[in-house]
Amino acid sequence: MISETFWRGKSVIVSGGSSGIGRAMAEALGTAGARVGLIARRPEPLAAAAAAIRKLGGVAEEAVCNVVDAAALTAAIAALERRLGVCEVAVASAGIHRTSWPLDAAIAAEVIDVNVKGCIHLAAAVLPGMLDRRRGWFCGIASIAGVVGLPGNGAYCASKAAVVALLESLRLDAAAEGVRVTTALPGVIDTPMITDAERAAGGVIPAAEAAVRILRGIERGRPEVWFPRRTALAARAARSLPPRIRDAFLRRQPRLEEPNDD
Repeated sequence: MISETFWRGKSVIVSGGSSGIGRAMAEALGTAGARVGLIARRPEPLAAAAAAIRKLGGVAEEAVCNVVDAAALTAAIAALERRLGVCEVAVASAGIHRTSWPLDAAIAAEVIDVNVKGCIHLAAAVLPGMLDRRRGWFCGIASIAGVVGLPGNGAYCASKAAVVALLESLRLDAAAEGVRVTTALPGVIDTPMITDAERAAGGVIPAAEAAVRILRGIERGRPEVWFPRRTALAARAARSLPPRIRDAFLRRQPRLEEPNDD
C-alpha cells in the first residue's frame, strides 16, 4: 500500500491514465485520498478509469487530450487545475510501443512524439507553476529498455533513453527551486502493451504492483526507481560490458512484441 499521510489531499495529474501503469497509479492515488486528474486520448476508457476511482470513494476528474499536442495538453492541465487545485504532483505515463525493425521513419517518429514529446509537453505545462510555488514533484515513466538497446526496438529504446536523460537534467535544474523529479525504470509490466506470449514467458510484473513501487519511490524521495531487481542488475551489467560482448548478449534477447498502446 502507499501512504495516505503523504498523498491525502494532494492534487495529482497522470497522463496515460486510461490504462496500464497510469490507470493503476491513478486508482492507488484515489484510494489513498489524492485528488486525481487523468489525461488520455481515448474518451471511453478515460471516463471508465475516472468512474472506477469515484466508485472506490476517490476524487477524480478527466480531460481528453493527446499529449503530442502541446497547446491542448496545456489547456487540459489548466482545466483540471480549476477543478482539483494546482498540480502538486505530475506523472508522465502516456506511452506507446512499435517494433522498429526494419526501421521505418514514420513509425519511429510516432514513438518519439508520444514517449518523448509527451513527457516534455507535460513537464512544460506543470513546471512553471511548481517553480513559482517552489514545491512540487514530476515523475516520468521511462524503462529499463532506455538503458540498453534491444533487438527490434530501436525507436522504443531511444525514446526511453531520451526520457531518462531529460529527467536527469530536469532533476539537476529543478532541485534548487524546491521541485523534485523521479524517473521510473520498470521492466516488463502487465499492461495492454504486451502480448500473451510475453506474459507466458514469466517475469512480468502486474501493473498495480508497478504503480505501488513507483509511488513509494516518490514518497521516499528517490530520484530513480528501478525494478524488478534482477532485470535492473542485468541491464546495468550489460551496459558495463565491452561492446562486442554486450552485443552478443543482447542479440540473444527475445524481441518485444507490443501491439497495443495506452
